[in-house]
Amino acid sequence: MLAKTGYLEMEEVMDIPGFPGNDTLARKKCVVIECRQNIPCNPCEAACPHHAITVGEPITNLPVIDTEKCIGCGLCVALCPGQAIFLVDQSGEHFDTVTLPYEYYPLPEKGQEVYCLSRAGEFLVMGTVQRIVMTRANDRTAVVEVKIPKGYGMKVRNFSVDKKRMAEENQEIISSPVTTDDVKDDTMYVCRCEEITKEEVIEAVRNGATSVNEVKRLLRAGMGLCQGRNCAKTIERIIAQELKTAPAQIPQATKRGPVRPIKLTGYTSLEIEADEEFFEHDW
Repeated sequence: MLAKTGYLEMEEVMDIPGFPGNDTLARKKCVVIECRQNIPCNPCEAACPHHAITVGEPITNLPVIDTEKCIGCGLCVALCPGQAIFLVDQSGEHFDTVTLPYEYYPLPEKGQEVYCLSRAGEFLVMGTVQRIVMTRANDRTAVVEVKIPKGYGMKVRNFSVDKKRMAEENQEIISSPVTTDDVKDDTMYVCRCEEITKEEVIEAVRNGATSVNEVKRLLRAGMGLCQGRNCAKTIERIIAQELKTAPAQIPQATKRGPVRPIKLTGYTSLEIEADEEFFEHDW
């Protein structure tokens, strides 16, 4: 599902008002709006000259398609900020076509074979580019129509022209499939600014570091852009776990102002006083 995987499953697509129905797609070209989140967005409604898409009030409504008004012009495809609109035609006897937004270089050429991908980014089937529309009104978003084998119209949602990358990715999947179980917790970043892992912090503690300041001196943890606001508490917990003590017993990091960005005029006008509140973190 979208919340867990980042993409919609077919059952979710068929359950939203932006899905025109299999009967409609089997008889004519029509838009499919794979928009499932109630966000303030309605460019698709304004883009359709035939008023086939309705969002209405409030602006957080999901878009609804009037299948009788939609003529399959595709003007809405490039104007969706979330790139969630596709033009699907399953009326052909031997093949389907899908028209989708494309914002990568190099652009494919008409007649070129491309690697068609699923919503999850997985390779499905080879397709052939039928048409490319690149207008100023689309703001550098190309609209590409791809011819694909029958039955893939509601499955293909992207494509790649990079033969080498696709070959490498497919080989990696075949030779060494990676799951979340293969990712070690110790290799995850604790300090993102300086790219310091949990494993490095643990090693520093085992080498004698007993406070955040000592870890900072050894690894530069907390010396990045956030100045320790995102990692100090996490490092405290790691130290406490290694020393088998309570986090409250770990000496806190020294707070040197400013701990957040301040304009130079703040110093020149003396509007900022170096009081206790000034040095407090705004967690």
